[in-house]
Amino acid sequence: MIETVELHFNLQSILDILGLVQGTTLGILLLILNYRRHRSTFFLGLFLLLFSLKLAIFIPKGLNLELVYPELFLLPFNFSWLLFPIFFIYSQKVSIFSNQKIKYWVLFPGILSFLLQVILYFLPYSTKLVIAESIWHELIFTIFGISYGWVIGLWNLKLLSQHRMEVQNTFSSVESKVLNWARVFLIYSLVTSVIIHIMYYIAPQNYYFKIIFSIFDLIAIYWVAVNGVRQRDVFSELFIRDVDTNRLPKEIDTKNLETKDLNTFMEQINDYVKASDCFERKDLTIIDLAEELGVHPKRLSTTINTVLKKNFNNFINEHRIKKAEELLKHIEAPNLSIEGIGNEVGFQSKSAFYSAFKKFTGTTPTKYKEDS
Repeated sequence: MIETVELHFNLQSILDILGLVQGTTLGILLLILNYRRHRSTFFLGLFLLLFSLKLAIFIPKGLNLELVYPELFLLPFNFSWLLFPIFFIYSQKVSIFSNQKIKYWVLFPGILSFLLQVILYFLPYSTKLVIAESIWHELIFTIFGISYGWVIGLWNLKLLSQHRMEVQNTFSSVESKVLNWARVFLIYSLVTSVIIHIMYYIAPQNYYFKIIFSIFDLIAIYWVAVNGVRQRDVFSELFIRDVDTNRLPKEIDTKNLETKDLNTFMEQINDYVKASDCFERKDLTIIDLAEELGVHPKRLSTTINTVLKKNFNNFINEHRIKKAEELLKHIEAPNLSIEGIGNEVGFQSKSAFYSAFKKFTGTTPTKYKEDS
């Protein structure tokens, strides 16, 4: 006689099924489409796939299926040891540090955890029940895994902060390069992870808490998918325009340069930027400017940082804003749109222009134009 079971459909199960289907579909697509072209996005696809598969652990419980289908019990999809490390690898590969040795070793504990789960999954159902109720199972696959993930997540935040500083010292336009979305996602993931586990230990069977958990997961899946598809490797953007770094002079010890020498060189840099209007190029990098000046990028960066107390991005943007102020005051300014002026002085978008203009002048381009 075939045993039947009444499916217990509820909002939590529907949300989890939606997340599983959407997340695994997007993850597999990213894996297939970017295996050869964009290896960083490949790791993001892997992250999405595993993040979504972990929902398969909760769906059978929510639908009341585990008692009838014991093969759904203890599925090897607890990726608490793997998720943050995989996102860490993605962050490094998509960042300006992708030319450095990738720290794949952070994945090893997670791979070992997965192999142990696979072994447990194929044990007899009665044995799995005993193991699942033991304190060691909770410690190894949940508490230790979550703690490890949080440590890697915090390390990832530090990596992204260093990345942001390097990008601002390298590119004149930093939109889509600073990885703000990844930083926001990590903070969101760490905070919600803490909240989820506090709520779980307070009331593990609370139905409304479980709905909140599912909503958190759905938000994370869509946030990663949308932003990840748009994101491209930052380091590779330095070499799109055939910049010949072999022609650059060797790096010199800028620490031993006197302040007078740095100030003199800073004046030369300023004079060149003003005379050449190189700041009008949207894709200008510090490597481009260093090549044109015949110096090493490190010397250029150190001089700007030391003398002006600014990064390369702010230095170039200041020149762009000064030129924009001139255009806004010009007699023909009424015939120029605000976006057109921003584009002419080197900004990639209207939002970037407005943000930089407000930062340097304390007002918006529109208000400045009205007051001129």
